[in-house]
Amino acid sequence: MVDSVYTSSNLQKHTSANPLQRMLLARFHTRAAALLARVTPMPRRILDAGCGEGFAMRAVLGASGAELVGLDGSPAALQLADRLNPGRCFAAGDLYALPFPARSFDLVVCMEVLEHLDDPGRGLRELCRVSGGWLLLSVPNEPFFRGANFLRGKNLHAWGNDPGHVNHWSARAFLRFIGAQCGVEAACTSFPWTLALCRVA
Repeated sequence: MVDSVYTSSNLQKHTSANPLQRMLLARFHTRAAALLARVTPMPRRILDAGCGEGFAMRAVLGASGAELVGLDGSPAALQLADRLNPGRCFAAGDLYALPFPARSFDLVVCMEVLEHLDDPGRGLRELCRVSGGWLLLSVPNEPFFRGANFLRGKNLHAWGNDPGHVNHWSARAFLRFIGAQCGVEAACTSFPWTLALCRVA
């Protein structure tokens, strides 16, 4: 399960007044939406696994006509997500044991979550299980993510590493990791993140 360290840092990231951080997030959301536009046919049911406070759901998936379901382990995060995304469905749950039958969703989105999991392979298998065909994933692109944190004076004691990040992938290493379980259809970087659109067999 993703802990409260993740959800609090996610909230700080999306509510920052720093214009550079806001620009980087806007570009990240734009590139995620561009990958989503490649999904055909357009998904009718989407799971946002590890949705946090719902900021990415609103920015990337909000214009979708699909049924959206958000899942997170933090009740406080889900309360905010519900307010930011009226009319959407939310559920508390564990990414290692998603409370949905196999192939329940046309698309499963999991952004900025896998780096927090002690067993990301197990988490990815569960995402693949509930997907009927597509995954949209993102993680920090290392070492650029940590470097950017360090240069702006964040987490200096940990050389820029965020609390709760237990996995650190370069773009190439991340694509290799997910490629062992699903087919990578398209990928891109949006400093300091890596994004990938995948097909599930």
